[in-house]
Amino acid sequence: MGRTVRAAGWLRQNRWALVIVAVLLPATLAITFSSAWQGYFNERPSRPVDVAVGETVEYADAGWRIEGTERFDSASLVGTERDLPSGTELLVVTVAVDPHAESEPGDAAACTARLEESGNAVTRSWAAVAANPVSLDGSGPEQKSCSTTATAPYSFEAEFVVPADAGRDGTLTLGVSVLAELPRYARFALD
Repeated sequence: MGRTVRAAGWLRQNRWALVIVAVLLPATLAITFSSAWQGYFNERPSRPVDVAVGETVEYADAGWRIEGTERFDSASLVGTERDLPSGTELLVVTVAVDPHAESEPGDAAACTARLEESGNAVTRSWAAVAANPVSLDGSGPEQKSCSTTATAPYSFEAEFVVPADAGRDGTLTLGVSVLAELPRYARFALD
């Protein structure tokens, strides 16, 4: 009696093609999405340069230092003058900037200041009032952000409207980013 020869199944006939697809498909997706993620993180402040309290950092062709931090609650004289919402505080951070001598007027970069709180269950952050998330009455500081024309040392006051409990259970830091330096940004510890 003769043996019956059975035809090979579809999976057996295509096993090498399936193995190649199983390897190449994830590799292609990984390459595609990794470049997209890399671009995403390189366009945002994602690599902090940590600066201790009272220290100066060289960043974006200038020396940067925190001169002081003040808090005003909504019931204080400043809080009522600025018409702070109830249950909030105005946090004012004074930043000293010393542009390098070789800077020409107009060479200095604009910066973005962001207050960050970490150390408790939820990490929170706030944009500076100069970015207009909250409208305040009264007179604010004259210099609210970086100067793009200054060649001599100057300081600016970044104002933040924060909940009254901000920084009570966590650590407050000020992040200063300059577009040309991204993804690096200076992260100052606040006292």
